[in-house]
Amino acid sequence: MTRARDALQHQGHYAGPVSRLLAYAADTFFIGVLYTAGIALLKFAIDAATPWTLNVEGALFAVGALAWSALYWGSSWVGFGRSPGMSLLGLRIVRADGSTLDRRHALIRLLAYPLGFLTLGAGFLGIIFGRTRQAIYDRIADTAVVYDWDAEAAKLRELATRGGQRRHLATPASAAASERDATADA
Repeated sequence: MTRARDALQHQGHYAGPVSRLLAYAADTFFIGVLYTAGIALLKFAIDAATPWTLNVEGALFAVGALAWSALYWGSSWVGFGRSPGMSLLGLRIVRADGSTLDRRHALIRLLAYPLGFLTLGAGFLGIIFGRTRQAIYDRIADTAVVYDWDAEAAKLRELATRGGQRRHLATPASAAASERDATADA
């Protein structure tokens, strides 16, 4: 089966636990890198422009990281219906009935998101064992995560790749035949 057909076949299906975990890991990496870089730039700017120093440690660092995480996920879910990590893995958040995620349900999902962790991980069991692969926050917000690969783009990429391979797959026999035809015409 081709990649384009695979993409079409899985598009709209509930995303599995591994895909969702990898998207979460990518998002966590992005959050950490962006937050750390932002704190370093802020610290540098304050140190360079003022006589004060910025000391972000302990509880202040944790509260800032949580606020940054909420901003990261909230803005990407409200604005695009997916986070950057979800985009990398071809995932999208939709309403449980399959309609497009709206602002209200994205914000409910964001507010309920910590429940997956506060239940000591039990809130995530629905992703592994549930038929609809919904975590506790998905059930509360009436959302689901589905595969959303761009099947048309995958089809065009495959056609372009196959066309390029045909040009480069000339066998010695076909090359000799082309050479004979060229010398016969001359």
